[in-house]
Amino acid sequence: MTTEFAKLLQPHYSDFKVDKRILLSGHSHQAWPNVAKQGVLECYQHAAEHIDDKWQLAFKKAAQVKAFYASLLDDPTAQITLGASTHELLLRFLSDLSCFKTPRKRPIKIVTTDGEFHSMRRQLNRLKDLNIKIVNVPVQPSETLAERLIEEIDQHTDAVMLSAVFYGTSEIFNDIGHVARYAHTLTVPCLVDAYHALNVVPFSLKEWDLEHAFIVSGGYKYCQAGEGNCMLRIPPSHQGSPIITGWFAEFSLLEQSPGEVRYGVGSSAFDGSTYDPTSHYRAAAVFDFFAQQQLTPSKLRAVSQQQILYLANGIKSQPKLNAHFEFSSHSLTHNAGFLALTTPVAAQWVSALATQGVQCDSRGNQLRLGPAPYITTQQLEQAIEKIDKVSKTIS
Repeated sequence: MTTEFAKLLQPHYSDFKVDKRILLSGHSHQAWPNVAKQGVLECYQHAAEHIDDKWQLAFKKAAQVKAFYASLLDDPTAQITLGASTHELLLRFLSDLSCFKTPRKRPIKIVTTDGEFHSMRRQLNRLKDLNIKIVNVPVQPSETLAERLIEEIDQHTDAVMLSAVFYGTSEIFNDIGHVARYAHTLTVPCLVDAYHALNVVPFSLKEWDLEHAFIVSGGYKYCQAGEGNCMLRIPPSHQGSPIITGWFAEFSLLEQSPGEVRYGVGSSAFDGSTYDPTSHYRAAAVFDFFAQQQLTPSKLRAVSQQQILYLANGIKSQPKLNAHFEFSSHSLTHNAGFLALTTPVAAQWVSALATQGVQCDSRGNQLRLGPAPYITTQQLEQAIEKIDKVSKTIS
């Protein structure tokens, strides 16, 4: 299935030459289908024809992007705002916390894990210097993570910020809904980073028990939409008033007194300001392509699982090659969109594989191999052969 499926897709990605390169970087940046170029050209044409009146057309593209994300969340009426990066959206979320609006006699407390993506990890660590208590709960052992997180959440907790999939190991945090639900019972805002889940792992908010959570994600990875297409889903009935606020957040207000800062309802309260709409034109074209090709999350999940299994079995079947790596203990059914291999020289592997035409990356001691739907079984076999070849040069 993988090869036939990929061969049908590859002509649609000819600009990225996916049939001539081994791109195991799909967990970081997937190739764009050729239609993305038409989206970029359409944005230019609209700007040239309509000048400042282009914005109504641009907002329609933004609405398409929001609708696509809502469908992935299985939440058709989702309140979604868009941003250029997850970091931008994280700042809006943090600035909406009550603790930043009303002085506290105690330190602000945020509960998270030691397995978060760079944007969240770096920003939270920096906040430690502002008398903010950041509780970093170790991800491992993952079997008890939910229980240990819940133990840290109390009436003095101001926010919980977690990932649905851990970006280092690709392990799905299946019990994250338990944590989010407990936080909700204490009226503690919970934000879930779903970047490594969206469009490679089915992510129904209802099934994950995340209906009361904030969700941040984007299109750079498994959605093939490129940069500038990140999203923040706001829980129903939440009325925010973030301190970091752009003038788009007052678009829906009929009138506002000079010097007054009011907010639109729902997601509009978190809206930003003037932006480059090219990213949304590009994404809208890509998402239309996904619909035409019936690239549903369930289908993409099935293909991804086949590819991960093929890579894992191919490496394990060669004892000398297998000896270079330690495999994660979680099962394939709990694995998301990439294969993580533990090795003390992960960065050395990335450099060596690049010389062999295999693109991948590493995070700490994890070598990450991320296939994509346009990668054939033959390409995966070639990748295994090149990994074996490189293994003879790794000490």
